[in-house]
Amino acid sequence: MSLVDDLVALDRPLLVALDVDGTLAPIVRDPDEAMIPPQTLELLKVLASASTVEVALITGRDLESLSRMERLDGIWRGVEHGGLVLGPSEQPRERKLAEEHELALARFREWVRDHAEDAFVEYKPRAVAVHVRAIAETDPDRANRLLDEAEELATRLGLHVRKGRCVREAEALSFDKGEALRQIFERSGARSVFFAGDDVTDVPAIEFANNHGIGAFVLSAEKPKPPSESMVVIESASEVAQLLAELSHRLV
Repeated sequence: MSLVDDLVALDRPLLVALDVDGTLAPIVRDPDEAMIPPQTLELLKVLASASTVEVALITGRDLESLSRMERLDGIWRGVEHGGLVLGPSEQPRERKLAEEHELALARFREWVRDHAEDAFVEYKPRAVAVHVRAIAETDPDRANRLLDEAEELATRLGLHVRKGRCVREAEALSFDKGEALRQIFERSGARSVFFAGDDVTDVPAIEFANNHGIGAFVLSAEKPKPPSESMVVIESASEVAQLLAELSHRLV
């Protein structure tokens, strides 16, 4: 049986949950330039319209950044690695950080401005992410030094450090995509789940999906092997799109 056959055989409602960058949107040097292909957005729209399917996007991006990439109706969203989970049409409530967290993030931002001016930096409501993919292409030693320095400073400031490919993120509070997927799974009323992601930050969600359906790791040139040999593998983001096309044909 193919992966599509296995997914179609899962109990319904089926929750189809997906990471964004590297899974739906091809990886690019500047995360602000990343985009989900229009054909993929249309497939997600079709799946979200099915009465026996729930669709969720679970990403490290914040809500504003994700909104630049999609405007889908009727889907679930887990942003900031699960720091904020929103149901279809649900609006975020105001969130406040403790003063010590605000001060720690402010000091980390100062370091970024002084020492990582050539990195791509994401300033999120409760975190700061330093991306060095573009730097690594020309000066891998500097890229690695920046990652190490960012990690050391964040730890010293009492912030949580999230490691990803070519990125270190300093977070005031720690969340993970597995917890976000659990919340969406329970709140949506789904009876089974499929999740696909392409980075180590996706592993908790892949593991949750494996316990309630199917989880898959998406390979890339940067990550040609999965973290575990036992994981279901999807060869590329383009194959994810092909999988969604087959699912939309058979489930809608």
